[in-house]
Amino acid sequence: MLKSSTPKIIILESQMIIAADISLQLSKLGYNVLGINTCPGDLFKTIKNKCPDIVLMNLKKQNTAQRLRTARTILKTFRTPVIFLSAYTSQDLFKKIIHVQPYAFITKPFELKDLRRGLKTALDRMDAEGYWDKSNLQV
Repeated sequence: MLKSSTPKIIILESQMIIAADISLQLSKLGYNVLGINTCPGDLFKTIKNKCPDIVLMNLKKQNTAQRLRTARTILKTFRTPVIFLSAYTSQDLFKKIIHVQPYAFITKPFELKDLRRGLKTALDRMDAEGYWDKSNLQV
């Protein structure tokens, strides 16, 4: 079924102050933030209950393996696109994440235009895959 309203997003970020800032910026861009999770265990419950269109997930060097497993589970189980945010941008990381096939990658620190561009990339891919009808997009 094609989705055609304001995209709903859930944030996975271990630092609440950063997550709150991301949430505020997403709201400024017109997105509907359904929630913030600080750990993957809670995230699965939130996805099941709130059915987001996109999960915005922070990656750190020390949690990369766990977050990549989480992203694979989200994509496979819930068929929900994942966008990664990270200040960690090594070649090694990109080799690891390519197999997860995120819908976008946003480098931290980012500006509002970077967030907008990453979300547009994800929504364009979702539209190309028949998952999203961007002709009725409300952002």
